[in-house]
Amino acid sequence: MKILIPVDGSGISEEIIETARIIGEKYNSELYILNVVDEMDVNFVHTNSKAFNSSIKELQLMLNDFKNKLGYPYSVKTFIKKGTPYKEIIKLAEEEDVDLIVMGNRGLGAFSRTMLGSVSHKVLNHTSKSVLIVKVM
Repeated sequence: MKILIPVDGSGISEEIIETARIIGEKYNSELYILNVVDEMDVNFVHTNSKAFNSSIKELQLMLNDFKNKLGYPYSVKTFIKKGTPYKEIIKLAEEEDVDLIVMGNRGLGAFSRTMLGSVSHKVLNHTSKSVLIVKVM
């Protein structure tokens, strides 16, 4: 089984990853942790390529931190994509032929924008993959 976990770097992401970890361990699953840099944010930050490169490095460190904290006994892969979040989530789910997408019902994007609430809704409505929405407080 393959599980895709889109994250945005907020504390909420840790709750979602933990839920996916529990499911994954029961089914010996591969985990795919994804962060999408929104096109709008990229266009804004891209004017200063140093800042953009620094942001990408920070995102990779965040993903590696999530991966290391997991202590997960099976395969964990991390991805950073640039584009429209829901489209990139669906695209990676199709490319990697994942069985389940685990997302939060809300969250904050990497650039302090609301992300997962509307993104999870769009993913639900545009993918053929199973989606588990984790209610986070």
